[in-house]
Amino acid sequence: MSTEEILGEALSGIKPDEEDAETLRAVARDIIKILDTNAKNMGLDVYAVHVGSTARNTWLKGTKDIDIFLMFPPETPREKLEEYGLKLARTVSDHCVEKYAEHPYIKTVFEGVDIDLVPCYRVSDSSRIQSAVDRSPFHNRYVQSHIGELCDDARLLKQFTRGAGVYGSELKTQGFSGYLCELLVIYYGSFMNVIKSGANLRRGYVIDVNDHMDHFVEHPEPLIVIDPVDPKRNVAAALSEQKFFEFIDACRRFLKSPSMDMFFPPGIEPIDDEELKELLKKRGTLLVAVTFDSPDIVEDTLYPQLRRVEESVVGLLERHEFKVYRSGAWSDMDKCAIILEMLVWELPDIERHIGPPVDEKEHSLKFLEKYPDAYILGYRYVVDIPRRYTGAIDLIRAKLLTCGLGKNVAGSIREKFDVVTNEEILCLGDDLGKFLRELIRP
Repeated sequence: MSTEEILGEALSGIKPDEEDAETLRAVARDIIKILDTNAKNMGLDVYAVHVGSTARNTWLKGTKDIDIFLMFPPETPREKLEEYGLKLARTVSDHCVEKYAEHPYIKTVFEGVDIDLVPCYRVSDSSRIQSAVDRSPFHNRYVQSHIGELCDDARLLKQFTRGAGVYGSELKTQGFSGYLCELLVIYYGSFMNVIKSGANLRRGYVIDVNDHMDHFVEHPEPLIVIDPVDPKRNVAAALSEQKFFEFIDACRRFLKSPSMDMFFPPGIEPIDDEELKELLKKRGTLLVAVTFDSPDIVEDTLYPQLRRVEESVVGLLERHEFKVYRSGAWSDMDKCAIILEMLVWELPDIERHIGPPVDEKEHSLKFLEKYPDAYILGYRYVVDIPRRYTGAIDLIRAKLLTCGLGKNVAGSIREKFDVVTNEEILCLGDDLGKFLRELIRP
């Protein structure tokens, strides 16, 4: 198949038909009518707007969700915005779930469609925003006025990044947001132009769509895409270095050998007990998992804490001379696990304790007084002492609570944690089995 044929076939798999599109538009209109009417009845100076990919016609087939923002006057106190915003949102349905980002919002289902109802401030321009969600209506207007005939190109880029495993700006993934995909298509003019440019990206590359970057703001991220509605903001701030380079690699592979698999890769099969056992035997490594119950917090709060635990545990092990080959953090929002593939997990009974330089007389004499068996190695006194922890698992069990854990995760770990190895880890389910396959890359 030619590249054009591949893109056409990929698009046919992700572009909603007109009937689905009209259904979502009708649902959005109905919700807005309900909210506007109820706001008036409640005496609120509030109106609703439809934002997000369904409003911008860049959504993908099979993703039925609508974002409706409740626009409050900018002088509304934050506590009143939250109180009346939630109260108004709850008039849409009897089955509402309160969620929390920067401030509370409501998730519900209306006529079979997932709905997010988000209170925000209707500020006059984006420089006056009072919360992060206040930017969304400005993003909406910008994309709607600039994307023109490129909606399908935006869909292709979203699906391509999804196939590459780099789609989603949530802190679990640290990838490309839908808005970032839309801006890249607007800037480069087509899906293929994004891919060609993506293959040549370098760390620190700057894309300034409106040529209005605030040069007094430093952006340490690997890719800088200045928000056309906010010169201080990097739209790609959530993109990790790992996902940035995975995107570059995916672009290069697609240009070299275009295929449908780049858009719709084969599903990942969970690794099973026997395969994992044979793999670890072949590699000569030990797989260790620190497991605990997930705290009752949202993913975007959980994953930074899990990564902090991961980094802290790896540091603990390496300070005690154990060697970690690779590591990862996983959760299914019920259980959490910090996974460690160990190169060295058992150590000898002795370790070398380093003393002061020989020419530091006062410190040297104190060291020799404490360690009469000390000897000189190079320019320092050293002594061989019994190693307190000869096994990595014993060290983790003894010292985990001294690690940097993060507020919510720390509570769960203090309550109960376990350390399991190799095939025992798979008792946490198929999702972890898939995670291990990607982590170890057999």
